[in-house]
Amino acid sequence: MLLALSLVAAACGDDDDEAGTTTDDTEDTADGGDDGGEGGDAGAMEGEIEVAEGTVVNTDDCPSDWDPEAGLTDDTIKLGMSLPESGAVAALGGLDDGMRAWFDQMEPIDGRSVELVSADDAYDPARALANVEDFLESDEPFALTYLVGTANVLAVRDVSDEECMPMLFNSTGFPAWGDPANYPWTIGGLLSYNTEANLWCTYIENEIGPDATVAALYMDNDFGLAYEETVNDCDINLVESVRHDPAAPDVTDEITTLASSDADVVLLGTTGAPCPQSMAAIAQSSWDPTVLLSNTCQGIATYFAPIDPAGDGVIVAATAKEAGELEDEDVIAAREALEAAGLNPDEGSFYTGVTFGHTVENVLRQAAEMEGGLNRINLMRAVWNADFSNPLGLEGGTYQTDGTNDSYLVEAVKFQRYVAPAAGEELGRYEDVGELQNIEGETGTFEG
Repeated sequence: MLLALSLVAAACGDDDDEAGTTTDDTEDTADGGDDGGEGGDAGAMEGEIEVAEGTVVNTDDCPSDWDPEAGLTDDTIKLGMSLPESGAVAALGGLDDGMRAWFDQMEPIDGRSVELVSADDAYDPARALANVEDFLESDEPFALTYLVGTANVLAVRDVSDEECMPMLFNSTGFPAWGDPANYPWTIGGLLSYNTEANLWCTYIENEIGPDATVAALYMDNDFGLAYEETVNDCDINLVESVRHDPAAPDVTDEITTLASSDADVVLLGTTGAPCPQSMAAIAQSSWDPTVLLSNTCQGIATYFAPIDPAGDGVIVAATAKEAGELEDEDVIAAREALEAAGLNPDEGSFYTGVTFGHTVENVLRQAAEMEGGLNRINLMRAVWNADFSNPLGLEGGTYQTDGTNDSYLVEAVKFQRYVAPAAGEELGRYEDVGELQNIEGETGTFEG
């Protein structure tokens, strides 16, 4: 167990960890986008442009040499991505390879293939910023996509906004990414952490009982704070909570403190290596609480397999299908794309990268069908007027936005319980413990 945990600590983490898009879906949303979306200025390319309700981009504020078609050639769409390919959260370094695997398999978009340029930031905000600045100076991508980590995105956001550079679907659920009124060039790509925390509280009250005692572990940064503030406002019986240093080698002491409370439920508002560390420490103790784990640690191959069967029974607010759902045609297609690229779909974050790739593909196709074709303005129209289903998302779930009316893309959730693999099985699986909750539009927009 200690060896497995050391491997996880050296290879996983994220302060956040979500396929193809059907032609009919794309055409439907693209047709709806021809007028620029509700409240949009169809075809406008200069000055103040309302790309969605309450969402205005102003090209007068862009650099003098700004080009809405930068990063495009006749046959390629260049995207940029900074992510941790080394250091304590290196397991997420497979996201870009997974995205490339899907981009290589999908049909061209308006005659163009997608080229993804990526750089390692080792989960360091300063390096993430340096990577983006280098992209701007040399590669000039059409857009940035799926940057990993709340602190990293915060370090980059003002620069990308000043450069009028689309920053799509940040791989973090920090609530501030849903703020198109102030940051129209930036959008998140994961379930918002405060939404998830509210769902935890509702689950505890309805499924465990209003008198259940609750303990909580939070990462001591903006990521953990988003969970903590929401949980503190919930009407639950919180008896103990502790924070842990994101750079700490383990969370053994913190779990020991929480175990002494003998709470009925424990909330793990953390990510990366502390997720499997926490699950393993709880399993090795005499404490037997119901465990609710951050959605950022949903990935079975990355977070559960290294410590099996310690995670057995842990509950996650899932937002996507898992790579082991072999009866699902879209999961099979994702696995085939990865295998064609020489990647193992049951290892690391490759499969999640395919899920992300589908989301990017969909909005690029929608933007390409709009008046004026593919450009950065139409891309933001597509982003803030999204309405599609990700084939690797939950069955029955949708990805929708509506400017300041609905600024969060991922809002379909299902509580699932992890089942460790039986003898002869390589990976565990999830089983449903609740119905699909599609709370589209209920989160609204970020209000500071």
